[in-house]
Amino acid sequence: MPTIAIVEGVRIVIYLKDHVPPHLHAFFGGKEAQISILTGEVLQGTLPRPKMRAVQHWLENNREQVAYIWDEIRAGRYDGGVIR
Repeated sequence: MPTIAIVEGVRIVIYLKDHVPPHLHAFFGGKEAQISILTGEVLQGTLPRPKMRAVQHWLENNREQVAYIWDEIRAGRYDGGVIR
C-alpha cells in the first residue's frame, strides 16, 4: 500500500489491487475515508471536516498526477515517491 502523500498529517494511500472506481484512502487519527480521484467525493468513511477539506483541496490541485499514479500502481509499475 504505497503512501503517495501526507497532507496536513493525513496519510494518502492507493492499494495495489484495489477496486474501481479510482479512489484513494485517507487515514488520520484512527479514521479512514475513501475518496474518488475523479470527483473528490467521499465514497466511504469519514475524516474530521478540516482534514477532509485539506485532502479534497490537495486532490483538486494534484488530480492528474494522482490519476496517473493510480494507473501505475494498478499496473505494478509504481516505484514509490510522494506528491509534494
